Amino acid sequence: MSDEQDFGALTPSRDEALARLNFPYQRVARRLGIDPGGAELALRDADRARDAIADASRAFLTADDECRAGRTPSSPIALDPDFPTGVGMSLIGAGMLWEEKELIPQIALRVAKDHHEMGEQDLAASFIAVVQETAEPERDDAEAWAAQSLLVAVLQRAGAAAQSAEIAQDLVDHSVPLELWRQDDPSLPDDSLSWHGGAFVGGIPPRRDERHLSYEDVHDYLDQLLADMRRDEEAEGDAAGTSTDPHDE
Repeated sequence: MSDEQDFGALTPSRDEALARLNFPYQRVARRLGIDPGGAELALRDADRARDAIADASRAFLTADDECRAGRTPSSPIALDPDFPTGVGMSLIGAGMLWEEKELIPQIALRVAKDHHEMGEQDLAASFIAVVQETAEPERDDAEAWAAQSLLVAVLQRAGAAAQSAEIAQDLVDHSVPLELWRQDDPSLPDDSLSWHGGAFVGGIPPRRDERHLSYEDVHDYLDQLLADMRRDEEAEGDAAGTSTDPHDE
């Protein structure tokens, strides 16, 4: 195969996904602003798909900014019934599949915040990991640190006070505001240090390489933590139900 033929060829994972009989071409195309009538042809053109993902991602961020500011979004993307969280998740998936990742850290941070505020801490942790896995040093320092500050809140909500405190101290040591995640458009103070790659402390499994945070490790850790909490609650409930206190009879 010539270099010209190979240029823009589908990666194996994307090729396999697009070959599935039930791949939702029209739904994906509609979400990316592509005419559903030519969905399959358009999505098999990697360059065209990436351009559409980039455009849709920018439209999503603008519409989400407008919503958070209390304004009516100007983009049709906000009319999607799954906007904002579901649309954001779809754009992250498309960005991963077509390797258009530049705006994923910004979108994933917003999705993580939404899940945290909805009480879905395991999903919040998963998207925090997505932010930090796709963040590029310098370009995405604010988003990566904001995700790390959100992790403090997620761990607090999950009952992991010691781990939360250690990560909070790491933020302080790097001159990063503990409430950075609450900013709609996070920005770091001038004296903040560069993003260090998300090294975890306090019992969370180590990263799998020198820089990247493991999506799977964080998700598994939070799953285990929440499972332990549920077991403790059930044990307390059982103990209360079998009390021998005569006043309970």
